[in-house]
Amino acid sequence: MSTIATCANNIDSIRHPASLTKMMTLYLLFQDLNAGKLTLNSPITVSRRCTGMAPSKLGVRAGQSITAETATRALIVKSANDIACAVAETLGGSESAFAQRMTERGRELGLKNSTFMN
Repeated sequence: MSTIATCANNIDSIRHPASLTKMMTLYLLFQDLNAGKLTLNSPITVSRRCTGMAPSKLGVRAGQSITAETATRALIVKSANDIACAVAETLGGSESAFAQRMTERGRELGLKNSTFMN
């Protein structure tokens, strides 16, 4: 019981959780895969902007593509910021549009105080 209480302390404190952002990125990627909007073989193209993301990176060059399946693995295993950016641009058209989509979906899931932004 005390472990649960300890974990629940400050649950509404403002934080900048990179892991939650990656989980929401994966969640929306899986949602779009499930909806048939893309397949595991769909290309995720990495833009020049995405190649400039701070490490951790997969290191794909600008203009190159990887499959949605490889992107999923890169996000899960390496927490690759360049690939998170590329997924956001692919699924949302832009990082800011994707962040808005993450915020909206998060609120639907009960993350009332979470706002995602680039």
